[in-house]
Amino acid sequence: MAKFNLKDQLAGVAALIAAIVAIGGGFVKYGEITTKLDALSEVSAPDLTPLAAEIGNAKNSVAVNQTDIAVLSKEIELLKIQLEEIKVSTSNPLSN
Repeated sequence: MAKFNLKDQLAGVAALIAAIVAIGGGFVKYGEITTKLDALSEVSAPDLTPLAAEIGNAKNSVAVNQTDIAVLSKEIELLKIQLEEIKVSTSNPLSN
């Protein structure tokens, strides 16, 4: 007849409980991961339409500003030429 050893039996029961707890912990972690994945899959991307419109408006403003700068540069060039003409005409005492 096999000898009943309480110490061996308790060690076996403890190992069985540890295995059950480990498996249960794995299922709990799996549940947490699937819950997080479901929550992330329901999140939609942000609406970038207003940002795209604002970028388009900024590009239009830049184009208008470049045109204005070109016009102002030509006006400055013209004023410099006129100023030189005035300087030349006032420096000549015979031109009145």
